Amino acid sequence: MGVEIEFLSSNAVDKLPSDKRLSLIVEAVKENKIIVLEEGLSRDEERELFTRVMKEIGKSKAFTGIEIVSLGGEVDAFRTGLIKMLGGKAKGLTVIGPEKLVKEVKRNPEKIGFAAGK
Repeated sequence: MGVEIEFLSSNAVDKLPSDKRLSLIVEAVKENKIIVLEEGLSRDEERELFTRVMKEIGKSKAFTGIEIVSLGGEVDAFRTGLIKMLGGKAKGLTVIGPEKLVKEVKRNPEKIGFAAGK
């Protein structure tokens, strides 16, 4: 299985109401895509995203959940550089992927790493 990564700019996402934005993310992750958002989700949006995902898990045995990693908030110069290098704005970058595809999420001050499984 190949890995598809979809980058969504803040311009495209900000035009959508929160409800539509979260639906877009859930549907993409259900299609085994890794989503990179230029700006992070709010805490309320992340909470609602997990609520929606829990409802979807019950509907399909193939969909087992998501993993979310965010870089943002108060960031040092290195993280700011990393976020900009990946195409994000300095105030945040959020990576969302299917739990079954993203086997391990590593977080440390220097990098975000995903190990994609088969």
